Amino acid sequence: MDKLTNIKVFSVTAKFKSLARAAEKLNLSASSVSKHISALENHLGVRLMNRTTRKVSITDIGEAYLDKVNKIISDIEEAENMINATQKTPRGLLRIAAPSLFGSRHIAPHLPEFLEKYKKLNIELITYDDQIDIIKDSIDIAIILTKLDDSSLIAKKIAPGSRTIVASPEYIKINGEPETPDDLSGHKLVTYLGRSAYNDWHFNINGKKKVLHAQGSLSLSNGELILRSVLNGGGITMLSRHITGRQIREGKLKLLLDNYVEEVNPIYAVYPSNKLLQPKIKIFINYLIGLYSPNPYWMEGNNVNIEARKRALI
Repeated sequence: MDKLTNIKVFSVTAKFKSLARAAEKLNLSASSVSKHISALENHLGVRLMNRTTRKVSITDIGEAYLDKVNKIISDIEEAENMINATQKTPRGLLRIAAPSLFGSRHIAPHLPEFLEKYKKLNIELITYDDQIDIIKDSIDIAIILTKLDDSSLIAKKIAPGSRTIVASPEYIKINGEPETPDDLSGHKLVTYLGRSAYNDWHFNINGKKKVLHAQGSLSLSNGELILRSVLNGGGITMLSRHITGRQIREGKLKLLLDNYVEEVNPIYAVYPSNKLLQPKIKIFINYLIGLYSPNPYWMEGNNVNIEARKRALI
């Protein structure tokens, strides 16, 4: 067996600490993964891993070896990236990660058009609801809706973003419209489950900043569920405009307290700094910027990409 392949299989298995997870990642059978590791151990004459079908543990010598070979694998990948960066035509596999709702509404509908333009690319789209480890999960580009803290990642703004407070006209007709943020205490609120940062609603009241830690009479696990509940008179919520845009335009949701809300959350594409800016990454980021510029199609107003809006069905 090829020694470099054996080393890569060993590295992936060590990362996931599971033969099954490594097999899934590498598109191999668990028995093939085990054979690659055994071949490497036979070549070295040492035991690198203790493994069963359910559990993998790395030996002390395996840990020391892993540290060295990971550096070698990283150097090889960097060399390949350097070569790829000189190519004008993007090719290979592009792994994209996006928050579930944004990915389903504003990434997935546009991938067929993108692949039609770049036929030598293959794409994997991974969606997530909480967090994702871009490095560990070998992501090329991730879409994030929150502040970037990881200095090993490079961020490129692809669209403006904001959150607004909304309710259905039916709810307002029955319960009245809040005139100030303080009035929200007398209303039914619909929020995210648990201690989500999205339950912190930020206001500017006469030049003073105020944060309402919203507690809902109805709490749900994601924005799609919250949207559906609010559309049916469940109460008042704060959601991103990329979720509520169509319903606001069509009058199914009404903006509330817009003069007080202070929620600006630009949308970014981020990628690992060690990937340089490969053609496939650069081209996809520019494609997204073109989709969402100059005014994101989920917003009202002029200068929006109407064809992208039609594809997204929002």
